[in-house]
Amino acid sequence: LKLRPYTRLLHSLAIPYNHQPLTKFENGIPKTLVRPLVQNERKWDFWTSSDAFYAEKPSFFGFTHIPFGEIWVFKSGKVLNAGFHFITPFVSKLHAVKTEHPILMGIVTQTVNTKDGNNVNGYVVATIQVTDYAKSALYLDPETNRYDSERVVARFLRKRLEEELNNFSGKELDSSTKSKLNSKLVDALRAKEGEFGLKVLDIDVRGAYDSSINLADKLRALDPPPVDENAAGHNLSNDYWADRLTPPFFEKNRFGSNKEIKTPAAVSLEWCIPSPPDYHHFNMIPKMTAASDGEPVKH
Repeated sequence: LKLRPYTRLLHSLAIPYNHQPLTKFENGIPKTLVRPLVQNERKWDFWTSSDAFYAEKPSFFGFTHIPFGEIWVFKSGKVLNAGFHFITPFVSKLHAVKTEHPILMGIVTQTVNTKDGNNVNGYVVATIQVTDYAKSALYLDPETNRYDSERVVARFLRKRLEEELNNFSGKELDSSTKSKLNSKLVDALRAKEGEFGLKVLDIDVRGAYDSSINLADKLRALDPPPVDENAAGHNLSNDYWADRLTPPFFEKNRFGSNKEIKTPAAVSLEWCIPSPPDYHHFNMIPKMTAASDGEPVKH
């Protein structure tokens, strides 16, 4: 942790920054675990750029703006594109948020025992595009009884790649073997496009890696760690203090009898930095408090 050598005049706040070294990769994956994982982080199924699997869905009440690129699918099968819409509250039930952009997803297989007795994990990255949003979001997987065909695509590719690796000899895939696997997986997934409501754009088998390197953990560690529930400021929005501080700290008014806001004002850089209440100086223990007998008590 380093501090900037100079701060602004008449202001004592120093801005810390943390330098993270570059992560070295080998054969397309990190050589080391870039950070320790908690136990819950090890239980991941696949990574994806899709918005369909967020735990919390956006809220709406009457006239609602759907952000650019998002497609909202309701349980009734109704589909709304980006823009302003009137959505009846308490009646319309949002089922999933889909994206109109291509989706990247990465899948790591379970440990596979190859033909010559090696234990490996396969890794494949797929690029898909949802074409029928309602069909994709409301697709119910008969094997897992879970919704969304994107989830089914991940399970489908994992299963097919595991079958191919069972007949593989060696520890690493050469370029010609990867190309053949890519073609096989593309053909297998294209046969399911109509059923899943999407189309496959590209399949890239990254390789087969020895199971001893903990491939899944190394990939998961590239994401930021989850926020500890006991951490100060957990679940607080960045503008937490904006609704709780009195206006004079943030507003300048025009001259006159009417208090018309002229422009927002920040008295110092410190006011611009979002901070949880546990660390903000408004909640610091005072240096002196008054006892019941009226005598000051120093800390």
